[in-house]
Amino acid sequence: MTLEVSQGSVVAVDPDELRAIANRVRGAASLADSALDHIGRANAIQAQVPAEWTIVWADVMTPVQRCEWWQDDAVRLADGLDAAADAYEVIELRVLLQMDGAGDGSESRRLEGILARNPAAGEAADHLWAAWEATSGDGLVENWMGAGVMGAYVMALLVGGIRRFRTTGGRRAGSLGEPGRAARRSGRVPGTSGRFVDMLEQRVGATTAPTGLASSVARIPNGETEAFGEKARVRIDKYAFPTGEERFVVYISGSRGAPWKDGDPFDWGNNVGLYLGEAESEGYDFVLEALERAGAQEGSFVDVNGFSQGTMVAQRIATDSDFRVGHVTTIGAPVRMPVGEDVTSIAIAHDDDPVAALSDGGSPASLGDDDSLLIRRTYDEAATGLREWKVGAHRVSAYEQTARLFEQSGDPRAESVREYYAQLGRASSVESFVYHAPEGGGNGAFSAPPSAVSDAAAASSAGAG
Repeated sequence: MTLEVSQGSVVAVDPDELRAIANRVRGAASLADSALDHIGRANAIQAQVPAEWTIVWADVMTPVQRCEWWQDDAVRLADGLDAAADAYEVIELRVLLQMDGAGDGSESRRLEGILARNPAAGEAADHLWAAWEATSGDGLVENWMGAGVMGAYVMALLVGGIRRFRTTGGRRAGSLGEPGRAARRSGRVPGTSGRFVDMLEQRVGATTAPTGLASSVARIPNGETEAFGEKARVRIDKYAFPTGEERFVVYISGSRGAPWKDGDPFDWGNNVGLYLGEAESEGYDFVLEALERAGAQEGSFVDVNGFSQGTMVAQRIATDSDFRVGHVTTIGAPVRMPVGEDVTSIAIAHDDDPVAALSDGGSPASLGDDDSLLIRRTYDEAATGLREWKVGAHRVSAYEQTARLFEQSGDPRAESVREYYAQLGRASSVESFVYHAPEGGGNGAFSAPPSAVSDAAAASSAGAG
């Protein structure tokens, strides 16, 4: 099974870096020019030497021809790098304009300048942008015509209709509109809990850090294993380090219960507000409250992991809360949201996961810092047409498999991921808490606590929902 690992954005290239390389190549080409000039002078001098004194090696043309060919190739390469830099910068500027609006006008002026200087860059950017749109939004609907009328209809409902609904009111599509949605939420979204969310708390007790990405993914509460009961929604591991530092690692469930039922902070209806970027989110409030009950305060170090609906809550914790978020790990996310240049984002997505298909092709901008990764694969490569969408591809256990494949792939980028879990493993103690949705409103305390879970089970509990 083939894994694709990237930084999760259309523009994964720094245009200025391309231009710097182009200048270095041109410098090498100028040295070849100088060499050719010296060879020409040598030949001119040799022409003045009597024939019996001719220096044969100086008149051998093969090295000269090679130097000329190399000089021509270097000039073409440098020109190509400059052209690519312009095309990528055009895309980047278009993304910024769509995500941030006109701003102060500097992006618009820069874009106009590049297109005036190099119209071909606009054509190349159009081609690259169209390739991205072919896997997103309405373009994705059109591509599914090959699945037959029913396939196109299902895609139109799940992607086209929701996408159009999402763009009403200036919300814009997918990650393109997230900065604007976050700005509109500013001041209206709590950064820490106001202790108004009802929940049931279960102290699991001492446990250990996960050994890697796959075992961490398995800790997300889910409906597959229900290791902590069917009402478990959030797990928080509280780390204490020898240095005195504390860190909280949060694991957030996906949607739970029947689609037609409401009343749960993670019910299916609460997906919509998160997907649209609304200020109110019961799941977000639930996680803030759980973190406060576990001991987190404004400025506390927090890492967040989420599945499906929980990914949108996790991303919002990074962008909206008053906690100091260092890592965000998401699996099966319906929106891939840039979480800031100081946050490491690890996103895992299956190409045949119908929920991940709602991400509008993903974020055109970087998801996080330079260590951020988007890990992708097709869960069931044998399935085609309408069957290409697999409910099984949207399960925590499926994403746990993909995480393990990445860890075993030999990809050098897995080293930074391993180092993060190695740092967690240096904690002097780890205490675990699980927070449950209340039964019928609840009263904030278990009347009949779930069956005790052993430390070993707590350390390896599978999860996500």
